[in-house]
Amino acid sequence: MACYANFCRVTGTPEELIIDFGLNPQPFGMPTEPIVVSQRIVANLYTAKRLMHVLQMTVQRHEATFGALETDVQKRARRA
Repeated sequence: MACYANFCRVTGTPEELIIDFGLNPQPFGMPTEPIVVSQRIVANLYTAKRLMHVLQMTVQRHEATFGALETDVQKRARRA
């Protein structure tokens, strides 16, 4: 089952990485409501490193084709 997420939190232990995904109903500014985590991925650090590598390559290809991705929400909102 697939779900949409605009929120991600990463925590971990010396043995594993925990990535929580959820939907932030207020993507601009500080949320006033709690963000409900709907999915969690727990992976060992070797798998996490491989995931990081493939994500980096995918974002680099996307930016090479479509331009840089602005991660600052405030800057993106000013452009619109």
